[in-house]
Amino acid sequence: MTGMADRPTIGELLVLRIVTHHELQAVIAGFMANPQPGWWEITDGVSVDIMAAINAHPHVRAWISQSEATLITHELAIRTVILLARPA
Repeated sequence: MTGMADRPTIGELLVLRIVTHHELQAVIAGFMANPQPGWWEITDGVSVDIMAAINAHPHVRAWISQSEATLITHELAIRTVILLARPA
């Protein structure tokens, strides 16, 4: 039986070149333009629930919700949770 820990993270898929930097940046930009819950496809067969990934990290939620948080802060936080997430 395969467990969650057996599935690589998005960051690991990036290192393996299954996901490209361009694909990752495109999904981040899309989410930032229209932050909707649900699964976001990064590449064929690799999707991530970005909202769930954000909600799984209380520090990221707090960081993003600060009134002084900049657009760059949001992008870095979103990139970080995506890279740590395990795809569907």
